[in-house]
Amino acid sequence: MNEAQRAALKAASGWYARLCSGSSDASEQQAWQRWYDADAHHRQAWQQIEKLREQLGLLPGPIASSTLRGVDHGRRRLLGSLALVGLAAPLGWFAWQSDTRRYWLADYRSGVGERRQWQLSDGSELTLGTASAAQWHVDGQRRLLRLLSGEALIHCPGEARPLLVETRHGLVRSQGARFCVRSDEQGSQVAVLEQHVEVAPLRHLQSMQTLTAGHHLRFDAGQLGSPLANDAATAAWTQGSLIALDQPLGEVIAELARYRHGVLRLDPALGGLKVSGSFPLADTDRALAALEHSFPVRVVRRTDYWVTLVPKV
Repeated sequence: MNEAQRAALKAASGWYARLCSGSSDASEQQAWQRWYDADAHHRQAWQQIEKLREQLGLLPGPIASSTLRGVDHGRRRLLGSLALVGLAAPLGWFAWQSDTRRYWLADYRSGVGERRQWQLSDGSELTLGTASAAQWHVDGQRRLLRLLSGEALIHCPGEARPLLVETRHGLVRSQGARFCVRSDEQGSQVAVLEQHVEVAPLRHLQSMQTLTAGHHLRFDAGQLGSPLANDAATAAWTQGSLIALDQPLGEVIAELARYRHGVLRLDPALGGLKVSGSFPLADTDRALAALEHSFPVRVVRRTDYWVTLVPKV
């Protein structure tokens, strides 16, 4: 693939995301048509996306989008759905947008160390954890929350329209549940606190599995993990705490690092140390002090933004 083809494919993916966002208007549709007609590379790139969409197939029925009126039938078939999982491939919205761009385009955002709450237009309650972002779309058929990054607690009222939560790895469907969803580069996790949800990985969206209250599982684009029982740590972030239950210190530090600016590092010699305790997420310096007091570690500060935990001698 040459540079022109790569550029056309990137642009096609961008147009796909914009036209499926639910916020495009007639002028944007006309601009897309001009882009499509302007170059053979553009048309070939668009055909690749359509072909990939068809190959991935087996997607749930389309979500109607009034923004796509006037687009010819063949293209409307692709664009008319919000494509519940973006494009479900490396050409997709999640891959095309950089992390920074996704964050600033979001309808709802939280900063590093923040926990923010909103009531959505359908009455659902949304809480975002640290450095998280989400987009929201609602129409006559479905309610769609795209979790772009981070973690969310959702409590949705039961009604005929399902609430769909999309991550880069798959889909969660609910009609009245209270549940948490988290997404990172390696995969996503859903934990059900009340009622039940259905979960499907990106590549198998028609094979939804029910997950009941009191359980959580991780999934990636290809498969679901085994359901596990929730424990005190599962949704502790919603109460502002990090609870470690005989957990490797490396995992605890990685989680605390999400809640503070700068660099938080761990000496490799401490990676296997297991720790337990409850640590405040709103004050990570206090959490580090608690670790230093209770375990054989020492906190070394070059600056407030460069902190390393080393073995205590």
